[in-house]
Amino acid sequence: MKKWMVCLLLVLASPVFHAAAAPASEASIRELLEVTRARAMLEQVYGQMESMYAGSMRQAFGDEMTPGQEARMQRFSTRMTALMKQEMGWDVMAPMYVDIYGKSFSEDEIQGMLAFYRTPAGQAVVDKMPLVMQNTMQAVQARMGAMMPAMQKMIAEEMEQAPAAAE
Repeated sequence: MKKWMVCLLLVLASPVFHAAAAPASEASIRELLEVTRARAMLEQVYGQMESMYAGSMRQAFGDEMTPGQEARMQRFSTRMTALMKQEMGWDVMAPMYVDIYGKSFSEDEIQGMLAFYRTPAGQAVVDKMPLVMQNTMQAVQARMGAMMPAMQKMIAEEMEQAPAAAE
């Protein structure tokens, strides 16, 4: 009898018998996006992307750009930013965020995040995250620049070996 009781207790204590966590509601997810100022961060990314496009174009054309190249760079940057805003604007991204967060987090987890982001420490994270992201992007770009000669060498070596390997 005691064995049956122990088995029954183990089965009832099993996670299979516990109800699944409640899915996050759209309202709570939208509230989290509001508290974390996700829309403002997304819009800030557009400015950083525009600067990145300009930097890429300057790198492609070299330090000495002609007025025509400068104009082309400006047009490209403007067009790319407009495309980003159209295809990845808040009206497009917010429903995606809601869907992804809803599939990824339970209501309890969203409520826990809301509790954190409403604190001074949480707001400090929100306030400082754009700077953290900007500094991270700059560090990664610098690291990629340092790696570029080695990458170019590897590509050249591979291209030299490719015809020999095909034969």
